[in-house]
Amino acid sequence: MENIVLTIGGLFKSFNLSDLFFWGATLILLLLLVYIVYLIRNEEEEKNIMVKPFNPNKEPIKLNEVKEEKKDNIKDIVNNIETNYDPKPIDLSKYEQEMENTAIISYDELVKKASNKITYEDEYESGLDEVVVKKVDSTNMSNTQELVDLPKAVLMSYDSEEAFLKALKVLQKNLVR
Repeated sequence: MENIVLTIGGLFKSFNLSDLFFWGATLILLLLLVYIVYLIRNEEEEKNIMVKPFNPNKEPIKLNEVKEEKKDNIKDIVNNIETNYDPKPIDLSKYEQEMENTAIISYDELVKKASNKITYEDEYESGLDEVVVKKVDSTNMSNTQELVDLPKAVLMSYDSEEAFLKALKVLQKNLVR
């Protein structure tokens, strides 16, 4: 037994790295091939499994027939839901009801709720069904107002910006240490 172990060890020592890689890859491919054959055979056996029905008086049926029966049952369930569905009302909180009432869903609703009168110069076909592109009349925009107050930008003086940048550079140097 000791001679066999020494012989096998000597054989492995005589292999170089490319030989070991080749034999390892071959072994992995063989294992993969065996696994694929196992999966194929297992799938074929599953197709031919006989299923015993709940009623002992009936004959056994194949699994494929059971799957087709399930498909028919699903179709019946879907048809039943489509015909007999009675949705229950949703209980909305006070806040949700307010949001539902004040929600703007489309551009037309936005235009109706806006206090400004928006006029259009021209309309164009967009090439898509039921979509019309309208050009806003920019000459008649004098009586419009901003809907949101924009914050005013405050600019820093040049000296304070330079001091801020120098402080950042010093901070960066201290953090690197």
